[in-house]
Amino acid sequence: MEIRNKIQDIKLYIRITRANKIARRYFIMNSFDGIVTILGVITGSFVSDVIDPGVILGIGLSTAIAMAISGITGTFMAEKAERDIEISELEASMLSDLKNTIYAKAVKFTIFYVSIVDALSPVLASLVTLVPIFLALIGVVPPLTGIYLSEAVGLLYLFILGSAMARIVKKNMLLEGLKMLLVGLATAVVIIFIFGLHT
Repeated sequence: MEIRNKIQDIKLYIRITRANKIARRYFIMNSFDGIVTILGVITGSFVSDVIDPGVILGIGLSTAIAMAISGITGTFMAEKAERDIEISELEASMLSDLKNTIYAKAVKFTIFYVSIVDALSPVLASLVTLVPIFLALIGVVPPLTGIYLSEAVGLLYLFILGSAMARIVKKNMLLEGLKMLLVGLATAVVIIFIFGLHT
């Protein structure tokens, strides 16, 4: 019964603060950041003649962890500051203390909720993109094949992400998916061009 009550409370908090809408925005934005960053790591490694799956995986996972820490701390501080201002303005307009109200509890939950989503979304995107590199590490596929497959997985993830975003805002799913994919391709091309000048 207590667990059911907690779930009901969480549903209420999400409804009050429209937390799902905020979390969805963070998820898409930071998944995008995660994929593009990892594509940059993989492409940069390849152009620099670093094709050791262990090295690429180590750099990729370290980058994902850094993005997670940056995401959860940055989002927590930013959301808390914004919500504190919001509550202060409400208290001033209502001439009352909202500290122990359901709204205050909902706000606290939302800060925690969106911070977790912000942290996990780039990690999830990075891990999915790095799966072929891991397969190369354990000998399932050759190192170069792992790199090519990781690039392909990352680009596919970007396409799916763009399509999902388009569905939410009722835009053309194919077009928005292709836009995201082109950003990934452009990232690879720019890195190849810049690193190619020094090789």
